Amino acid sequence: MEIRKLDKSNQDVLNKLNTFIDKVFLDNNDLKALLKSSITAKLHIDIYSVQKDEEILAAASTHKSYWHPNCIYVQLVYNLDGVDELALQSMITELENKYEQPLFFLLDDRFSQVKELLTRNQFRMIRKTEIIHIEPTLPKGKTVQDERILSIREIRKNEARIASFVQLCKKTYTETHTDNPVANLPIESWRHAAMDGLKEEHSYVMVDELKVTGFCLMYEYDEKVWELGWIGVDDLSRIADLDKLIHKQIEDAVKLGISFIEKEVDSTCPYSLHVCKSVEYGVAETLYAYLK
Repeated sequence: MEIRKLDKSNQDVLNKLNTFIDKVFLDNNDLKALLKSSITAKLHIDIYSVQKDEEILAAASTHKSYWHPNCIYVQLVYNLDGVDELALQSMITELENKYEQPLFFLLDDRFSQVKELLTRNQFRMIRKTEIIHIEPTLPKGKTVQDERILSIREIRKNEARIASFVQLCKKTYTETHTDNPVANLPIESWRHAAMDGLKEEHSYVMVDELKVTGFCLMYEYDEKVWELGWIGVDDLSRIADLDKLIHKQIEDAVKLGISFIEKEVDSTCPYSLHVCKSVEYGVAETLYAYLK
């Protein structure tokens, strides 16, 4: 058993790797897409394989993140039905020796073998994320009326409110990602991240004169599914304001016949955790982030 660094500019090597990916991931098209996205990323670093003679037992692609530059992201590929543990351990050890920065793995329940191995290797689970599907249903006769609630479309041309909104996005995201810190990015990057693809008429803020004190951002996944993105308030004492903002979004979803609203709920985010107390939802998927 040996570890090889693969040359992705060699088409024969890449073809062999792609054949292995298709074979072991079978119908897990989401995993194939994640791995290939890592390999083709602008900040891609390396590809390694663990091989027995010419047979690939496991492979890993590593890349960096523009938003979270303080670690190395790892995408693994191996037979999910079970692989020689020595192959996975050899890969983890090699990556730890290769890189000075911490390694970051984001795994779901299909990677149970790796999750157990990472724990034994003193990796910390820094975050659990549930992908929930919110049912767009409302109590009869209940509507939200609050003059402090405005849509992003309504404040779009008010630069002071937009600036306050973007600063609050930066504050809440940064404070909920301390284990894997955010880069020191210009404020325009935060503005673009928040506004890109935003459904402005269905994204709401709570205002206090020119200051934005809370926000809930909505994006379109497809014609029948919306995605609830960043949410937050400027102070936890105002966290109940999120209920009003999300209620407005659910009202919109009901009127437009949306099937469900998807939301990532991080265990490190008090705002997302609060939302779960006020909506009806089911858990579609669970992700686990490991770091060392």
